[in-house]
Amino acid sequence: MAVDTAVLCPVARRGLHVLLIRAQDGQWQLPGSILRPQERLAEAVARCLREKARLIDRSPIQLHVFDQPDRDDRGWVISVAHLDVLDGTGDFGADERRKMVPVTEVTELSAEHQEIVRVAVHRLRSLHERTPDPFGLLGPEFSLRQLRTLHETVAGVELQSDTFRRTMLPLLEPTGRAVTQGRGRPAQTFARRAEIALDTDSPILPVPGAEWAGVHDWPTPTAARVTVESAVGAADTGVGAVESGVGDGD
Repeated sequence: MAVDTAVLCPVARRGLHVLLIRAQDGQWQLPGSILRPQERLAEAVARCLREKARLIDRSPIQLHVFDQPDRDDRGWVISVAHLDVLDGTGDFGADERRKMVPVTEVTELSAEHQEIVRVAVHRLRSLHERTPDPFGLLGPEFSLRQLRTLHETVAGVELQSDTFRRTMLPLLEPTGRAVTQGRGRPAQTFARRAEIALDTDSPILPVPGAEWAGVHDWPTPTAARVTVESAVGAADTGVGAVESGVGDGD
């Protein structure tokens, strides 16, 4: 039994990145390890992040169990993959043992770790389609522009302003305060409604028209590619049904 963690980081104007660790054999990989005797999953993940990635006091969520018998050349190794998300404004001290790379440029990883990254990216994007800043990267309050910028970085595409506002406003509470953003007038700030919480058990749903069972279509050396035609509800497409009279404010 093993654990592997995809540590993702949305970097403004540079897109979504993933943290890679250089193993003793010189290969780049996700931080992971075989479980030690009597070690629990959460303990193993915390140990790997602390010892290999120099990250402490993290709260990763379980992502998926990968149990293909031939996924590891050491034998049948079942990996419980986890997802963690970092604030892209910090300094991660990249060096010869760790680095951040765009999620579209992870071909140096093994096929098994590329698969984990693909699923992690899809889960993160799916969560952001229906929850404002689900990992609290922006802090307790933020403007709509700041929120949309974060969601665009995660999504990897520009989001339509009016549609985004209609989708997110029902999930937010105005703070009654404003923040100055550049030369424009101060923008109203919001906080997530108290009942809006990260659902760690959200299923990984397929996206119509995407390849490889809904995971976003960037290169993979071994995964079978299929076109997904199943329908996805409005909550997954990011199209909101609630109209609001609040102005742009972003």
